[in-house]
Amino acid sequence: MNIQAKLDSALIVRSFAYVAKQLARSGQYGNIPSEAEKHLGALRMVQRDVFDMTGQGLRERTLTRAQFQRLRDAAVQATTQGQQAITRVAAQYVPHRLAA
Repeated sequence: MNIQAKLDSALIVRSFAYVAKQLARSGQYGNIPSEAEKHLGALRMVQRDVFDMTGQGLRERTLTRAQFQRLRDAAVQATTQGQQAITRVAAQYVPHRLAA
């Protein structure tokens, strides 16, 4: 779960960077913020999925309380890093959007 959440987050960030670049190439800077929000929503879904799985694991006693907390903390960290990366990528295009 932990590694998968990190991989999913990294993939979402890369996807956004690609989409933002394509939008910028076609001069559609105004669409970048909405794409950023879609990708941020995907990050939140990954985090929610980890929370759901760890909660289930705790209820079924397949995870200890420490494992549960460690996995949730890692998901929060991966999500936060992904959100920061998406924000940084989107911010790169703000000057272009203002100039357009």
